[in-house]
Amino acid sequence: MAESNDLVSRVKVRFLDGEEVPSDEVINEMLSTIKDRITIRMETTKELPETVNSIVVDAAVKALRLRGYEGSLSESASEGGSVSNSFIDNILEAYEEDLKALKRTMNKSGIKFFR
Repeated sequence: MAESNDLVSRVKVRFLDGEEVPSDEVINEMLSTIKDRITIRMETTKELPETVNSIVVDAAVKALRLRGYEGSLSESASEGGSVSNSFIDNILEAYEEDLKALKRTMNKSGIKFFR
């Protein structure tokens, strides 16, 4: 896995000119959260390979942009002042196929059977 500063730099470069860029602390927290979630899905204690960095960075940028109401799928308000929001849950859903392939490669058995 790349150095934290390298990943933070990769996240920052993906923000558009004029777009508010979160602090390094917030970016690092989101990167850690994404890495934790991917590690759990891999069902292994092995360190994530460098190839997963692009998914980590991409998902972190999406998650950072979705903080607050930006992640809202729908919002409705009724008389009396109640507001209902529906939010996007699974940031990693777009990477399911890649994560499945990564899991297969990370969990390969060392035992091979020959005929």
